[in-house]
Amino acid sequence: MKFFVLSITLALLTVTTAWAQLNLAGSVTDEKGHPLEGAIVIIRGTSKGTISQADGQFSFRSTESLPLTLIVSFIGHHQQSVQVRGNNFRRIVVQLTPKSILNDQVAIATSRVPEAIQKSALTVEKLGVKSFQQSPSLSPFDALQNVTGVDFLTQSLLFKSVNLRGFGSTTNNRFLQLTDGMDNRSPGLGFGFGNVAGLPDLDVESIELVPGASSALYGPDAIQGMMLTTSKNPFMYQGLSAQVKVGVNNIGKAAFGPKVYTDMAIRYAKQLGTRLAIKASFQRITGTDFIADDYSDRSTNARTSFFLTDARRGGIATGIGYIPNADANTNFEYDGVNVYGDDVNSGGAFRFPDNYANVLLSKKLVTRTGYTELDVLGNNGQVFNNRATASLHYKLTNSLEASLGWYYGNGNFLETASYRNYFPNYQRHQFKAELRGDNFFLRAYTTQQNADGWNIGQTATAITNTWKSLNQWAAEFGQAYVETKVSVGLARSSANRGRYEPGTNVFNSTRDAYANTYNTDFLPGSTTARGRRFRDNSQLWHYEGMYNFTKLLQVAEVIAGASWRHYALESGGTSFSKQADGSEYTINEIGAYVQASKEFSLHNVTIRPTVALRYDKNQYLKGGLTPRLSAVASYGEHHLRASWQTAFHNPTPEQLFSTPASGSGGQVGGLAQAYTSAVLDTNPGYLQSEAALYQANPQTVARPNPFVIDPGRYTTEKMKTWEIGYKTLIKNKFYIDAFYFASHYTDFSTTQTLYQLLTPGAGAAALLIPANYRTLQVNTNTANEAFVRGVGIGVEYGLGDGFMLRGNYTYQNGLVTLYDTEGSIRNDLAGAPVIKRKMSNPEVAQLGRNFFNTPENRYNLTLCNPRLTDKLGATVTYHWTDKMWYEQGITAGDVWLPSWTSLDAQISYKFPLLKSIIKLGGTNLLNQYYTQGYGLARVGGMYYMSITFDELMR
Repeated sequence: MKFFVLSITLALLTVTTAWAQLNLAGSVTDEKGHPLEGAIVIIRGTSKGTISQADGQFSFRSTESLPLTLIVSFIGHHQQSVQVRGNNFRRIVVQLTPKSILNDQVAIATSRVPEAIQKSALTVEKLGVKSFQQSPSLSPFDALQNVTGVDFLTQSLLFKSVNLRGFGSTTNNRFLQLTDGMDNRSPGLGFGFGNVAGLPDLDVESIELVPGASSALYGPDAIQGMMLTTSKNPFMYQGLSAQVKVGVNNIGKAAFGPKVYTDMAIRYAKQLGTRLAIKASFQRITGTDFIADDYSDRSTNARTSFFLTDARRGGIATGIGYIPNADANTNFEYDGVNVYGDDVNSGGAFRFPDNYANVLLSKKLVTRTGYTELDVLGNNGQVFNNRATASLHYKLTNSLEASLGWYYGNGNFLETASYRNYFPNYQRHQFKAELRGDNFFLRAYTTQQNADGWNIGQTATAITNTWKSLNQWAAEFGQAYVETKVSVGLARSSANRGRYEPGTNVFNSTRDAYANTYNTDFLPGSTTARGRRFRDNSQLWHYEGMYNFTKLLQVAEVIAGASWRHYALESGGTSFSKQADGSEYTINEIGAYVQASKEFSLHNVTIRPTVALRYDKNQYLKGGLTPRLSAVASYGEHHLRASWQTAFHNPTPEQLFSTPASGSGGQVGGLAQAYTSAVLDTNPGYLQSEAALYQANPQTVARPNPFVIDPGRYTTEKMKTWEIGYKTLIKNKFYIDAFYFASHYTDFSTTQTLYQLLTPGAGAAALLIPANYRTLQVNTNTANEAFVRGVGIGVEYGLGDGFMLRGNYTYQNGLVTLYDTEGSIRNDLAGAPVIKRKMSNPEVAQLGRNFFNTPENRYNLTLCNPRLTDKLGATVTYHWTDKMWYEQGITAGDVWLPSWTSLDAQISYKFPLLKSIIKLGGTNLLNQYYTQGYGLARVGGMYYMSITFDELMR
């Protein structure tokens, strides 16, 4: 009955409004009369409007009464207001004049309400439809690499992590990704999977990026910044759009490349009547991944004598002392970066005892022969990705819109945390219901995912141990080494006889048995060997609302909002610890915020101060307030901004509850529940940095003591940050946006790498044999203080005739003050206190990892002209990133990554009659392979051609 009444009501509304429909139509051109495609046409004071077609024509229906005013805007042109009366509403002619610099964009990410970017009190960057069309990047998401201060960490072709303002991570949980207001990150793992589950490219309208703390309005997950991706509204962007993109990568790789890349996408949107609109979009990508194929000898502080030390100064580190040797025929300890099962610190090495029969092998560490990443995966690097959206939108009034949406992501990808993990068939659904008016919104959504994966390194180790135990392999190696008269290569070959060769039936069946059996279960037919598969099918429910009180108060702009979210962890014990009754943990979080701002004038200066305050509480942690004070002062085209705020970061569910499988290494959550599940309460581990010193010189270095962590003290990470910035437009052709920021972290959330003995009570002497312990990364708060400083500048210069030169430069450094457990400042090994010293300095890195993982310098340069002719456009971009000190996981390492460069370019041609654009482009055109993180994929050239048909059948 209720459904019937609702149906009749909707029908009456449609009939009532249909008679009053007004058909508005016209054209938009530039000053030379050339049609402008994609110009936005909106009725002033409403959200009703459309965009112009390839021939510049536009048309839409409205129930507004004449006369009315249209606001017409197009990127790179001055906005224009057009009066519409009874004599011109079907032949509206709009001519826009070009401008050199785009400086009048509107963003909502900084304050949750629309505001001009140049008057924002925070640093904000925005990319729109035209930016994506002009970018040589492969996708809208990839175009972020051109933005000031953005550091990508490319883990695989489709999985790239965005990092801002230091502490770069492949699993960056200090950065919030929102898609149409929904948290894009994995509910359990707590980090975004890049664009694996993002919007289809054809449905992306804009990406707004706010570097720096945004916790005052967006909560504790936005401590380092946030990104808002907005999809195209079907009332505005209508018709059928389609895109076909083909490309090639992995060129120049012997016996592997080149490989084909395909990308097909379609979108359809339609307005039905005056109030109802629908849309659906889909994208399918297939290709071959950029391969992680660095086979050089691994640089890691787990090596004995890793640091070059100065004995005269107490053994202080002066650099890296370990000399890599990538020849397994001569190197006892060869451990390839992307070779697995040969790890010096994760079950792939054997140390001969002091009393070994052959004195040449006494105390020698020898690594097994491992398998490459391609060997273990067995899929020749094939990747796929499916993304889809569907939504229904209904305008209850001209200013009140209700919508229901479905967002889907599916694909395979590689993820790097403590180890390299492979997800063969990730799937995620998000469902959203939203009611949005001019001064409020109510939103509810849920994230449901199926994320089964397996650990590549542990699987490789398991395969080698299934074939032959480590002890037996070492015994055969030792015997052969004696017989071959000191030949490492021949000894390896002898010990490797009968080894499971990649691609054989026995190798594949063994790998599949481990990869398809959960780490909580024994392999079929075994009572000792457990699988290596894990899952995270956790769910998230989120409810939030906001109201703008400005019209009611009329003295200041005031907004307030609140949110509640509920996590339901679901890993079956494969990733997260369980409760005592065997059930999975749930997590509740609440948050509420208020913001007030007021603009006033002082002589010729306009000043807009803003105050924001938010409170958040995770049920397992102490709650906290995050205030922000900011202001912007404007004098003509000069805008000076400043902000100060505090922020805190709630650990992710993974950081709270993660627990590795019995006997395996991995991450341990910071709460007592996870700590106990890993048996660290009764069998504490040893700090890797202390154990390595003892392992290198057991006769002279004292045996380390177990490192005991109090999980009851695990808390939120805190930060205070301030920033000043300046924007100006000089003579309408030279645009500058510069900033300086300083951040101070306390209760810093990080991981301590521990060696936990597999036999409790065996004593520190057992650390001399790698098979006696497992490597854990335990989440904890350090007493250390971290300081991050940075400057950035972005410039645009109009060269004339449509040519634009853009550039940006960013500098960042990370300093640390170290404290011991008693709160006293620690000294380095030379006795000097470690106070605000660079984290990349050897004497600091020697004392433990800090994971800053950020290059000090980087810049981008772009020369573009979207209208070389009325149909032809082109862009060239050059990237340079400085070398950086990089610390990663358990089986990656500690290393200076070299600097890298990339040259990208595209040329595009429009066919207005076909409403299409052909684009020919490439990234890393010179094909100079580089990595953005240790052990990650090596990124080479990607060359592509695409054809896009936009808004057919409108």
